[in-house]
Amino acid sequence: MDITELTRKILDRRAKVGDPLRIVQAGHPALRRRAVRATDRLESGLLLELAEAMVVTMRAAPGVGLAAPQVGLPLSFYVVEDRFASEQGEDEDDDLLERRPLPLRALLDPVLEPLGSERVYAFEGCLSVDGWQSIVPRSRTVRLRATELLGDGSIQEIDEEHVGWTARILQHETDHLAGTLCHDVSVPRSFVDAGYMSHYADLGEAVRRLGLTGEITELAPGEVRIGG
Repeated sequence: MDITELTRKILDRRAKVGDPLRIVQAGHPALRRRAVRATDRLESGLLLELAEAMVVTMRAAPGVGLAAPQVGLPLSFYVVEDRFASEQGEDEDDDLLERRPLPLRALLDPVLEPLGSERVYAFEGCLSVDGWQSIVPRSRTVRLRATELLGDGSIQEIDEEHVGWTARILQHETDHLAGTLCHDVSVPRSFVDAGYMSHYADLGEAVRRLGLTGEITELAPGEVRIGG
């Protein structure tokens, strides 16, 4: 089955237009395949329909990003949006992780380049590993090159730099396109049920309680960034 046929099949599984798509879970082969190039792969109307369905799915989950492999489609495409900071306000942890509003974006064939040597440690979850979190080190700053799908179906090439939580979201979703889950690159022993997260608000507590080793043990109390 080619990508166009598979896209149509996935969209048609919904009971009605406007319903969320099914998010596949770890073990589904689409999550482990390298995604195929998306630019010029789908007709414009079908790509827009896919993007709209993925946005509905991401918001319903809720999440801040959703890659096509997470709905069973090995296509180099994802949507991202983080409305938390603008809707809920910022707290100390958000500032530490440099979490800022991220407007809705739909990106084809993204390529990320880490910039600098600073790494930030934070817990991450994944909609395709529902209910679990682990500590993932990410580059603090990245360069993003991609083709952006706009709301009218047109596209534009982008070349941007992003920092903090937005950089983390982009790295997480881009990993999906290579068949990588965030927990594959997490700190060993840091995989925990989301229900226990209150015990690990400070990474020092995670180091102590979970017996973590390696670079993460070099973080000062209350800090999440290392290197630079």
